[in-house]
Amino acid sequence: MANTLDIKKNGNLREIDKILMFRNDISPFLVHLTRDTGNIAKSNLESILTLQSLQYGPEPFSDARYGFDPYDLTPGVNLNFFSAVSFTETPLGEIHNLLDIACRQIDLQPYGLVFIKSNLKAKGVSPVIYINNINGDKDDVVRALCSLIYSHPAAAMQILPFIAVFGKYFTPVRGPYYEGSIDFTWEREWRFVSADHQFRFDPRDVFIGLCPHDEISYFESKFEWLKFIDPKRNVKWYAEKLVKARKESNLDYSVV
Repeated sequence: MANTLDIKKNGNLREIDKILMFRNDISPFLVHLTRDTGNIAKSNLESILTLQSLQYGPEPFSDARYGFDPYDLTPGVNLNFFSAVSFTETPLGEIHNLLDIACRQIDLQPYGLVFIKSNLKAKGVSPVIYINNINGDKDDVVRALCSLIYSHPAAAMQILPFIAVFGKYFTPVRGPYYEGSIDFTWEREWRFVSADHQFRFDPRDVFIGLCPHDEISYFESKFEWLKFIDPKRNVKWYAEKLVKARKESNLDYSVV
């Protein structure tokens, strides 16, 4: 028979699922923003929505790539181990803080998609693994991980694309060493890896679209199944639209 005091104590405790519904710092969404590569960001978003697919970029970007000699693999195989499709867990009202940042190699634009996190988890999307290299002592760690390419290539494809470093750059096996430090933990990045270098999604996986305010009517007329908001504006501008999307997606989380 349960202790009466335990029952009383547990009766006052909150369920974690209920707490998460109202945590402003934890988002129920994962966001993918486009950039001006190849086509302009607007055209890239149109292509993504038409094909219902996100493609790998042309270059490997996992920081694990520094632990392996790139000339040991063909460019296509390099993508298998060191590239992925990227998302961010940044809350809906903070997406604007990913834009218009000085001195960035990747300049994200206010075009993209907000996905339902639970749906993407089921598809295999996972958080990035951030390795602390502030003391510059993790080169052997990343090289050991890269040894999986020879011993367990299938496992390597499932772990290496998720590696990111903060602190000092890893010392590359080949090529120039980058001085200084790096830290992108604030991006709260998630990634997806696949053998065919793309992420396919269903319209039900998408919560809302993102574009500049004066282009919302264009996107909503072209893609009638999806509503759009401007990530540079306060989400309260779109409260009615967001609440309706929440109900249609059967989400319990607060979205405004």
